[in-house]
Amino acid sequence: MTTCGGIAVNRNIRVLLADDEPVILRGLKKLISWDTLGLDIVGEARDGIELKALIDSCTPDLVISDISMPGLSGIDIIRDIHESGRPVKVVFISAYQEFSYARQAVQYGALDYIVKPVNTGQLEQVVERAVAVIRQESQEERNKEMLKSYERKNHSITIEELLQLLTDGNKGAASALARMGNLAITRYASICVIETDEYSSQTSRWEERERKLVEFALSNIIKETVDAAGNGYVFRKGERFAVLLQHEQATGPEQIMQDLHHQINSYLKLQVSIGIGWPVTGIEEADESYRSALKALKTRYFAGLNQVLADREGHQEGPRAVAEWTAAQASLTDALKSLDMEQLPVLAGRLLETVRVLSGDSRNQAVSHVYNSILQLEQELAGIGAGGGLKDPEDKPLLEMLTDTPTFEALKQLYLDVLKRLADQLAYKMNGREMPQLLQVKAFVEEHYAENITLESMAALVFMNPYYFSSFFKKHTGQNFKNYITEVRMGHALRLLLHSDLMVYEIAERVGYNNARHFSDMFKKQFGKLPQEYKQSLKR
Repeated sequence: MTTCGGIAVNRNIRVLLADDEPVILRGLKKLISWDTLGLDIVGEARDGIELKALIDSCTPDLVISDISMPGLSGIDIIRDIHESGRPVKVVFISAYQEFSYARQAVQYGALDYIVKPVNTGQLEQVVERAVAVIRQESQEERNKEMLKSYERKNHSITIEELLQLLTDGNKGAASALARMGNLAITRYASICVIETDEYSSQTSRWEERERKLVEFALSNIIKETVDAAGNGYVFRKGERFAVLLQHEQATGPEQIMQDLHHQINSYLKLQVSIGIGWPVTGIEEADESYRSALKALKTRYFAGLNQVLADREGHQEGPRAVAEWTAAQASLTDALKSLDMEQLPVLAGRLLETVRVLSGDSRNQAVSHVYNSILQLEQELAGIGAGGGLKDPEDKPLLEMLTDTPTFEALKQLYLDVLKRLADQLAYKMNGREMPQLLQVKAFVEEHYAENITLESMAALVFMNPYYFSSFFKKHTGQNFKNYITEVRMGHALRLLLHSDLMVYEIAERVGYNNARHFSDMFKKQFGKLPQEYKQSLKR
């Protein structure tokens, strides 16, 4: 028999293992990572009598035992646990022929059973389920103790305090509210959350005394509106006001909150955002509705301030949006490099739409996607010698500037401003000099004009796609790349024609033409005469 260790305050779930076969015990210990799953093995037993002694001394949360132990059977053990009232969960391991025996044990109160031979997947699944049950029951027990402590101290608990506990997940608070006779019997219950918009110009100028007066007036309007609607309670949750509404129709809270929003806007001239949580069918589930209301409130970053917002199903377009973001970013990069000021805002708008989908309701995600887009654009400009970094007039870092935006619309406007500044920066850097890529391409053409030079090969040389390279070259030289190659070759052909005794076909080969007839046609197109005619005209 293995003795128990000490009991820690913030401990893992305590487990006892029992089997009369040592090889099974060793196997169980090695089969899964107990510590990773949040469990400690505090003892091992090889018969039922040892197991009972360990249960008495180790106060385990979970027992995993063979059902056919010598001394005392598994049924004897679980009966003793049940009669003593100990909160110990039991999982039995049984041989195939003991299957019906194990089913009886489960009916008696065992959490589960595993048929031998035990494998990793089975054991992990059962243990994870046991952990979930134990933790849930432990939380419920703590909630009950919290409520009992109020009663032991003769604390006069108020409805507001119970509602605060309820929205924190204390299921026992629902029973306490029911005992106080303060709950109506309705089909649904919803939590709504009201918060002043911090970015409103009025709130930023309030003194503390003014703030308290406004909060008092706000509290009165909320209570009057909720009282008029019936079956509702107002309480504080931190800096916010919260409302519990009991109602028969699933959409009931929306009209009440719209009325409340109108009253606040009209009489207090105050901007507020209201989040409406999902309706739940039991008051004990109010914490779920509260979390849903907070989620709805977060969407004001995208929807805008001073609105009534309900929690809706999120977008299911994540993978497609990622691909669209990548494509939009590539197009935006090309437009910026070519200083296409007409397409720049259009492509930016397309990218921001994908950001909105990718971000769900997360403001931080939206800021992160936009920040990454700007960083990539800056890196692209640096790669063509037009970097320099963005400077804010107040010397605020870019990420801080983006994070400080109160709404997605404000983030969008800042993004467009940054793009304009990047374009201005690029235009300034280009003024009076050629881009490094152009210099590289022209140098290559000047040295290799007699070779087979293609648009694709030059695009690859400067790490651009052919379509963009063609647009980029024409934008910054005023001519397309094919004409430029011809111009360079004809310039060298003219030099050879005038300063050498080479035949026309030899000159054609020297400047990259395999066909002398085609070369002569191109020469005439460039200079107005065939090569020999041109040479003769200069001798007259």
